[in-house]
Amino acid sequence: MDKEILNMEEAAEFFNVSIKTFIKLLKEEKVPARKIGREWRFTRQALIQWLSAGDSQQYSSSDSDTKEFFDRVAPEWESMRDGYYDDSVIRSLLETKLLKSDMTLVDLGAGDGYLSRAVASQVDKVIAVDISGEMLKELNKKAAQDGLDNIRTIIADGCDLPLEDESVDLVCANMFLHHIEEPALAIREIRRVLKRGGKVFLADLKEHGNREFKERMHDAWQGFSQNEIKEWFTKCGFRNISLDMSSKKAALKKNDDGIFTMTAEK
Repeated sequence: MDKEILNMEEAAEFFNVSIKTFIKLLKEEKVPARKIGREWRFTRQALIQWLSAGDSQQYSSSDSDTKEFFDRVAPEWESMRDGYYDDSVIRSLLETKLLKSDMTLVDLGAGDGYLSRAVASQVDKVIAVDISGEMLKELNKKAAQDGLDNIRTIIADGCDLPLEDESVDLVCANMFLHHIEEPALAIREIRRVLKRGGKVFLADLKEHGNREFKERMHDAWQGFSQNEIKEWFTKCGFRNISLDMSSKKAALKKNDDGIFTMTAEK
């Protein structure tokens, strides 16, 4: 590679690490870079200089880390969530007619089980995935109170799922993608675990200008536009992509821009 200006994938290759590892590095270290629009750019020389000036004793975790944030708010998350968006996400999912009694459903970014608990009685198995162990403790407690015994919880990053290729029928990602630094990585992972003909249901924020909301909720993105969502899913090999950008079906409280839903097929 002889380019001087590198994109994200090229910079990861230059460091001889995975994109996931490189993104973690960006979050934890002051890597010399610029974000032009929504794309990261790096120079080879600056990366070399940064690497050579490193000090291994300087590594530390940040209080603003997403996992730590959700671990901390887990006991209050149900009331916090109710202050931002309503139950119409579940209604939107039910209206798709995607749920089948014999299917395995993965709930990415499951949190305390808002979606998992709502659909568990309509599918064979739910695999609830979240980076926060405290959130999943809340999920397990509430599932037990509801008498639900078909929800399996996994602590994992949504970009690196401990699931077999083509092993699930439906992946639901509710308010998940805007927490991911590189959404295309998560979308590729969704496609990997889906069976052929498997479906994805996405509910997420429309692109908005509320930076204070983004920072308070430890979001990586201020929502998404219709074009970028379609482009990512198309490039990752999905078909029959259908978006509903209407706020009527899923209203985001305290934010006029609202929520969109999307379905797509592998």
